[in-house]
Amino acid sequence: MRVGDMATGRAGDKGNMLDLTLVARDDAAYAVLSRVLTADAARAALNRVIPGPVQRYEIPGLRALKYVAPEALAGGVYATLRPGLHWQKSAIWLLLDLDIDVSAA
Repeated sequence: MRVGDMATGRAGDKGNMLDLTLVARDDAAYAVLSRVLTADAARAALNRVIPGPVQRYEIPGLRALKYVAPEALAGGVYATLRPGLHWQKSAIWLLLDLDIDVSAA
């Protein structure tokens, strides 16, 4: 099942840090995403475009998972040499487009 069918998402940035948040559509989806979409799984999905580590924070009261990549933006939006100002806003789609095995959850 596609993560985007189970959750909505948003992306934000502050300095060199990228913040990706998924909000599950219901409790069942949150349970699956919490088990399957670990920090390592997110890191693997983001690896081709975002360098460095990824940390995951759980916000169960909101059914949200927050992924923070503290070294993602190569100096920040205005300092990076990456083309396309604010490209990081679309990074959430790297998570939303993931296919996960819900039977393993």
